[in-house]
Amino acid sequence: MDWDDLKHFLEVARSGSLTDAARALKASAATVGRHIESLETRLGARLFDHRTTGYVLTDVGRSILAQAEAAEVAILSLEREAFSKDTKLAGKVRLATTEDMASMVVIPNLPPFVASHPGLELDIVASSTTVSLTRRDADVALRSTRPDTGDLIVRRVGGVDLGLYASRDYAEARGLTEANFDFAKAETITWIEEMAGLRGGQWLAQNSVGSRVALHVNSTRLLYSACTSGLGVAILPCFGADLDPSLVCLVSPERIQTSDLWLVVHRDLASVPRIRAVMEFLSGLGPKFARTASRP
Repeated sequence: MDWDDLKHFLEVARSGSLTDAARALKASAATVGRHIESLETRLGARLFDHRTTGYVLTDVGRSILAQAEAAEVAILSLEREAFSKDTKLAGKVRLATTEDMASMVVIPNLPPFVASHPGLELDIVASSTTVSLTRRDADVALRSTRPDTGDLIVRRVGGVDLGLYASRDYAEARGLTEANFDFAKAETITWIEEMAGLRGGQWLAQNSVGSRVALHVNSTRLLYSACTSGLGVAILPCFGADLDPSLVCLVSPERIQTSDLWLVVHRDLASVPRIRAVMEFLSGLGPKFARTASRP
């Protein structure tokens, strides 16, 4: 049986969508569809029902799902074992983290690391969703949520301080200061409903009763942009907001939240020289995510 067919089958089974599966596999929906048809032809059975809600496994599809997942575990284990034998301090390393961590801390500190490791190629995958290190969606992850599954090595490398910010002009116009802050005098900017638990979202919901929500967003870039544009107050990571002279902190992290910062790698890859070099670089950045480190 063709592993490529099984790989595409698993992605459609997990996402319930050809389009989402294609995005995850970096392929076209047509290519994913052809692999599903190929597997169905080999097995002589339909694996999915195509409904308005998406692709749903048939009884046959459900019956082979566990076996396909077992095959995936075995193949990925072989790939990691082969990868771990590479002792060169060169090659590609894929890092998964959030957009703001990447753009405001990791990338600004990259030049000396890149200069001293000319053989390394670093891919950065920035997303608010958690990628799978087991499936090799990334080699290393920098996260503010501690994973609780998988054969992973997890190390705390710091803390991410979160504060409530507004543009300086917005705060001055409403008479808002850290010593005299009142949600009744401010509009709020927060996450869309399905992301409401992210980064201080619960604290904001509990404490901003009576404040009008000016905007809901689904990315840190939009949250930051809306706040600097003067739409209202927003919870932002201090490592970026404290460096922006157009913003003022109205509620400190001590009252809101400091999230642990975790460096995560699959146990099979932790000793690979190029992976270890990237991990050491990221560990050294840990203090820069705290508020005291980010203040000018």
